[in-house]
Amino acid sequence: MTRSLGWFGLLLPPLSALKFDTRYTDFNLNQNETASDPLDYWGTWSDHTYHTSPKNWRFPFYSLLLDRFVNEDASNDDANGTVYETDVTSTNMRSGEDIGGLVDSLDYVHGMGIRGIYIAGSIFINLPWTADSFSPLDLTLLDPHFGRISEWRRAIEEIHRRGMYIVLDNTFNT
Repeated sequence: MTRSLGWFGLLLPPLSALKFDTRYTDFNLNQNETASDPLDYWGTWSDHTYHTSPKNWRFPFYSLLLDRFVNEDASNDDANGTVYETDVTSTNMRSGEDIGGLVDSLDYVHGMGIRGIYIAGSIFINLPWTADSFSPLDLTLLDPHFGRISEWRRAIEEIHRRGMYIVLDNTFNT
């Protein structure tokens, strides 16, 4: 049985998946190359041990905007190759920091007694010039400015190895 949306249905775009693009394989959370519907998206993390959430989240958290923390890999600063994409002196444009910089700083953060890391802003692909990461364009692609899937997996493993937790902000409507 199909349900008519009346005139409101004219305002809605058809539900379809973005075409899988092999250029973004290292950033694409969707591993189903033939997906034609978002419900067909899937991904796996082989050989990963799942860590359960704590029963009590009352412990010190460190909150940060990833783009304003530490830069480990300068090669991803201008990931989109656009003009004025990165400016370390600007408060509005990207500064260039990434997930590798967070991994490099984990001993310092952990040494302060921090048990949780809260990354504000979306880790998904954002507008090329926005530093706040509150404008995700595609919720299946990691932002290349911050690192590849393999780098995020390494970061999560390092965070868990220290008995710490990570919480990712997902801003879907800003």
